[in-house]
Amino acid sequence: MDYKPFIKILITLVILALVDYLASVILKTLVFYFPKISAYAGDAFTAITVIIIAIGGFYIIRTLQGLIYSQFLIKLERGTASTIKVALDIVFYTILVLVILAALKVNLTGVLVGGAVGGIVIGLAVQTIAQNVLSGVLVTASKTIKVNDSVSLISWIWGNPIIGEVNKISILFTEIKTIYGNIIRIPNSAFLGNTVFQKLESEHSLTYPYQLLVNADVSANDLIDLARSYIQDSFSKLKTSLPEVYFTGKNGGTNSFTVILHFDNLSQLNDLLNAVNRAFDKAYWDLKKRG
Repeated sequence: MDYKPFIKILITLVILALVDYLASVILKTLVFYFPKISAYAGDAFTAITVIIIAIGGFYIIRTLQGLIYSQFLIKLERGTASTIKVALDIVFYTILVLVILAALKVNLTGVLVGGAVGGIVIGLAVQTIAQNVLSGVLVTASKTIKVNDSVSLISWIWGNPIIGEVNKISILFTEIKTIYGNIIRIPNSAFLGNTVFQKLESEHSLTYPYQLLVNADVSANDLIDLARSYIQDSFSKLKTSLPEVYFTGKNGGTNSFTVILHFDNLSQLNDLLNAVNRAFDKAYWDLKKRG
């Protein structure tokens, strides 16, 4: 880490202290030789102190901004860095204003009480935005998902899985282009603790496990055998790899089947899902007619 900014800040504080001391000495000397101005000496000294604090504080804030940006924010995505920079500016300049008010001998108790009430109101209003910003920083920094990733997002918040390609990750929203062609902007706050991410990339292709529920009034073994034959016919026409098909469970009056699809491009998925659904539907009704 570069320590030059800290040395600059330390030198600045020393110079400000010296200037403040010299100003007080000069002012006291003037009062000694010109007693009539003694009534204004206190206000003059306060004004000089405020000017010194304002100039020095502004320089220190600029130095800290440069340090934080060069060491930390430059590594983040532009939108994230910009938002954090604005937040830090608000904190820095709020502190500077409070220091100036203290130098002016303003009663900060009332200011802080009023600020606390206002802070509660503002805090409630921006709580969701703050959650989105924090989540956006964490999602970006952890690289949980990246632009151009093919993903399936499962959450109790929106029910059915969202399947698509990541178009953009901003500080507030993540933009997904779904397999249906529409754009969905998901608030980043929905990601933390509420969403299961599934990347569709496998070693040699994209992979998507698709689960079907079928009434258990036909034999599961017969259904899976017949559905496989229909799937083979459909997939040979689509010129794509055959999926693996498994009977994965029984729950009351329904049987659960999992079909693991392999494909090269996300745009193929709709056709593959359509073929699988048609194959199982046809197999089911054919068995019902036989039975």
